[in-house]
Amino acid sequence: MTSIDVVARPRDVLAWSRAMIDTPLTAALATLPDETREVVEYHRSDFSTAALALLAADAIGDATRATKVALALELAHRHEALHADLMTRALSRDHQPSAWVEFGDDRVVSTADTLVSLAFWQLAKPEAMILNAALLSVVDGYVQDVEMDERDDVDIAEYLGVAAAKHSALTACACELGALAAGASRSQADHLREFGDDVGLARKHVDDVQAIWGGAPVSGRPLYDDLAHRRRTLPVVAAINAGIDVYATDAEPSELADRVEQAGGRRWCEQQAELLLARALNHLRQVQPRARAAEEPAGLEVRHDRQV
Repeated sequence: MTSIDVVARPRDVLAWSRAMIDTPLTAALATLPDETREVVEYHRSDFSTAALALLAADAIGDATRATKVALALELAHRHEALHADLMTRALSRDHQPSAWVEFGDDRVVSTADTLVSLAFWQLAKPEAMILNAALLSVVDGYVQDVEMDERDDVDIAEYLGVAAAKHSALTACACELGALAAGASRSQADHLREFGDDVGLARKHVDDVQAIWGGAPVSGRPLYDDLAHRRRTLPVVAAINAGIDVYATDAEPSELADRVEQAGGRRWCEQQAELLLARALNHLRQVQPRARAAEEPAGLEVRHDRQV
């Protein structure tokens, strides 16, 4: 079994982020009808997107100035997660049935729409325009993904572009808005946006590996889950580009996993995650962040834990 994690130290950044926005988040959710709030609170959030906004602000100055931005990104992240599970018909998230399985499509769509409206409510107009562009990128990524699933040709550069649209747009937006809220220059905000973009795509490589080889203890999903559903994720696309037609036969998922690994798909994703993280940290250094803020993102690593 493999666990690949992007880990931050020395302080618990996610706990710090949760503490920073817990009170305003609770207040915002309290304005929602009970049925809507039940769906919102059904899945546990790791606050990772909000954490990026707060870390970007902390790199520049006072992180408390980005509290409303971080709250907006947390709400937008939950909106996107609900829609993602609905569109892909993912059966589980965080070791439990997906929200659409538990509550039905209509309640999930209504809740997701409410969350995105609540997110925009937190922002000034220039901030809202940046978030809107990020969400449009996510939508465009899903549209392209559907179109590619209907084609036989597979181009890894095209898949990487779609993966970035779907999985880096919000992380890049979080870092840019957090930086600007703390008073960053345009150059600093651009570097932190690139930092978030690279971290988001690195996390996508990590998630795709975990969805095949991680199993329930790591990913909250069954072992070989993406292969069982014959999804063309990044390890699979890398294997196909190496000349292996992964889904040419009706092989069992475990055999498909071996085929992808032997073709180098797994290792390619691991290497890409490491390269993206190194590039992200270079963007962070260009910002010349404050001392503590430099230590925490610089303490990020992509960790590969193999257990037999």
